Amino acid sequence: MDSNRRKNNRIRSNLPIEIQIDKQITISGELKDLSPKSAFIKVNNSVYMQVNDEFNFTINTAFNDITDQVRGKARISRIKKGEGIAVFFTQMDENSSNSLKQMLQT
Repeated sequence: MDSNRRKNNRIRSNLPIEIQIDKQITISGELKDLSPKSAFIKVNNSVYMQVNDEFNFTINTAFNDITDQVRGKARISRIKKGEGIAVFFTQMDENSSNSLKQMLQT
């Protein structure tokens, strides 16, 4: 995606993320970049995913010696075969949203 079209700046990341699909399948991934509304996730799995699939996610964060979690729902906007998935966040509670903002500022 052309960076000129992005509304929010992204930061590089290597934080682990867990993706839960249909409460039965949990896969691990790694955030490659992150913004307040979206992310690109590196995933190496054989689970079939397609654009517009929605899933629950958990990001474990740590700042100022405090461990926190960012939880919510995300939807796949693009799949880059062999590299990962681009997602946009569709739902996040206020605590998770605040934790994400704080993480992006550090």
